[in-house]
Amino acid sequence: MNKTINIDDKVLADIGRGFTVPAKPELLIKLQDLMSQDEPNLNDIADTIALDIAISATILKTINSPIYGLARSISDIKKSVRYLGISGIYSLVTSCLLKQGFSQNDCSIELDQFWQNSTNIANIAVLIGQASKQRISSEKLFTIGLFHDCGIPVMALKYGNYQSSLDFSLNNPHRTLPEIEEAVYKINHATLGYYVASSWRLPKDICQLILRHHERGFLKHLDGSEIQLAFAVLKMAENIAYQHKYFCDCADWQYLQDLVLTVLDLDEDEYKDLVEDISEQLI
Repeated sequence: MNKTINIDDKVLADIGRGFTVPAKPELLIKLQDLMSQDEPNLNDIADTIALDIAISATILKTINSPIYGLARSISDIKKSVRYLGISGIYSLVTSCLLKQGFSQNDCSIELDQFWQNSTNIANIAVLIGQASKQRISSEKLFTIGLFHDCGIPVMALKYGNYQSSLDFSLNNPHRTLPEIEEAVYKINHATLGYYVASSWRLPKDICQLILRHHERGFLKHLDGSEIQLAFAVLKMAENIAYQHKYFCDCADWQYLQDLVLTVLDLDEDEYKDLVEDISEQLI
């Protein structure tokens, strides 16, 4: 079974001092307080969300997108909360707030492109989960897909040459991006992503997956755990998004393909059919 990896407290303290990390928003704090009650009130949760017009608009746009496949459109936040449930609406709000937490000013990568790619991966992960013979919540997969690389804009806000490291990783697929980052900056985006996710109080298993999502040996000893299933879905989603953009496999895929297909109980023909079905829905 995969062991939990703990980050040294000094490393976390250094991150807090040395990087621009989006603070946990007041809306999220209020939602967490409401959700921590013995019997959370859905109307109170909806009313709290409705106070933020931008977040409300984003939620309605997302829930009415093809990814949810609703027969009728949903036009208000209370209906959205009832449809998604507490866990689902919390994940969606958290995702919206994360995007708002980063400004293009002083960022050395194009954030619109970054979030579009992250959203694609999150949506693909949901589609893979829906097609999988093993069940895992769509909300969890969406959150993992959106947050897994959230340390990248943190790196890009601090380092003006960060895009060059991303470009270098594309041309050197035998090395993982965290390895390249450690060599140049003595820190990596997976650790930073773990810090962001932890400070925003995401579930511990999601934080762990963010920390370890580039581990090419993560599936070496299969144990049937949900975290390995989520990892497999994420890596497949990353590869499908990468294929759609660059017309080739991403760097990690050659190391993980066989084990990912094993975990998801897919053969190569089934995988190709899944890729074809999903690719038709991508931007």
